[in-house]
Amino acid sequence: MAKLVHVCDLGELQPGEKLAITNDGESILVANIEGRIYAVSNICTHEYAELVNGFLIEDTITCPLHLSRFKLETGEVLNLPATKPLKTYKVLLQDNGVYVEI
Repeated sequence: MAKLVHVCDLGELQPGEKLAITNDGESILVANIEGRIYAVSNICTHEYAELVNGFLIEDTITCPLHLSRFKLETGEVLNLPATKPLKTYKVLLQDNGVYVEI
């Protein structure tokens, strides 16, 4: 059964910003790209690196370790060395809050 996890208030995550949360051992990256909120696994699928320390470029996150890029909307890998996509999470905006469905 899915549950909603409160991430932050919408005003706390401005366009171009990202943050990481941990819920039940899962590290999740939440990013605001031009007012659209995305949530993906915070851990690179190539080698352990926290993507929150990476670079947001348009609608992608770049791993800080080996520079693999992932599309935030789908988790799709855009370049090597990563080959597996990121897990994505549904994001809900309710009562000025940002929630991730786990």
